[in-house]
Amino acid sequence: MDETSRVDKKTISRRRLMAYAWIGAAVLVIGELMGGTLAFLWPRRRQTTGENVFIAGKAADFKVGEVVPFRKEKTFIVRAEGGFLAISAVCTHLHCIVNWNQVLKRFECPCHGAKFNLMGEVLEGPPPRPLDLYKLQLAAGNLVVKKTDVVERKSFDPSQLVEG
Repeated sequence: MDETSRVDKKTISRRRLMAYAWIGAAVLVIGELMGGTLAFLWPRRRQTTGENVFIAGKAADFKVGEVVPFRKEKTFIVRAEGGFLAISAVCTHLHCIVNWNQVLKRFECPCHGAKFNLMGEVLEGPPPRPLDLYKLQLAAGNLVVKKTDVVERKSFDPSQLVEG
């Protein structure tokens, strides 16, 4: 066998190289689509980090009518006339993060226009119920929020306030 026939057997034509490249790209795209679909359909696990309990601060430092956001914890501490509330910052409609509008004195969801009053009750928009509450305790003058204990509610009741 001469040397040119040996080289021809080992080389690949441009046409075949392009065919392999297209096949590889197609396999990659199909794999990403399947992986994305499975990731979308797979149920999420609840986060169980050490951030489920946190100290919001001294109760005496909060003023009546004040709303203090805790962004990392996705929580608002509200000091009302009768006590405190630990309100979840997660909208009950589609789980967007609500913001406190200081000028209008209400919580607003940027996703679908939901609006909630100071106590977390729905003023307008699509949410089916008020914002959730977290268990709040007063320990040694500090407000301790326990995010593992979520209170889903139909409306505000004065018994939900933690005196402080």
